[in-house]
Amino acid sequence: MTDGSRGTMRTTEWTMNGKGLRRTGLVLIMAVMLMVTGACGYQLIGGKGIYGGDISSIYVPVFKNLTYEPHVSQPVTESFSRELLSTGLFTLSYEKADGILKGEIIDVTMSPSSLNAQGVVIEKYVSVTVTLGLYQKNGSLVKNFGIADSEVYKIQEGAEEYNRREAIRRLSARMARRFSAQLLLEY
Repeated sequence: MTDGSRGTMRTTEWTMNGKGLRRTGLVLIMAVMLMVTGACGYQLIGGKGIYGGDISSIYVPVFKNLTYEPHVSQPVTESFSRELLSTGLFTLSYEKADGILKGEIIDVTMSPSSLNAQGVVIEKYVSVTVTLGLYQKNGSLVKNFGIADSEVYKIQEGAEEYNRREAIRRLSARMARRFSAQLLLEY
């Protein structure tokens, strides 16, 4: 282009100032992030429940104890109920349940873990095995699960029974977390 008054050539440069370049860069980065997260299978959760929202309310009856170990059903059942509730995907209900989680405690084993110098047991090992069945309210089986865990507890005079119950409570909580994780992976 020529400037009529001076007769000099003025060139038009197509440069972007700093603000425009930053804005364009941000838009490109956001577009790439949207494409990447969309391609990875991430999605927004639309509501509660699992299996397409078919099961959002669960009834958890007390697990059947098929062992000779008394008083084990209550802490195991409580751990699973508490964990399902803590995921935020379920409500616990008997009347309005979309699904039922039935559990059976099929094995409880206790054995010596550590001995002192005199050969006296100072720690015991307890292991618990549970089978679980998730059912729809019409009674059809959704899936079976099997979970086991173990814990060591100390033998102390006057506190052995308490330590055993606490060990069962801790291992039950771990089993419940693993079950919840399996459930959410398939969700």
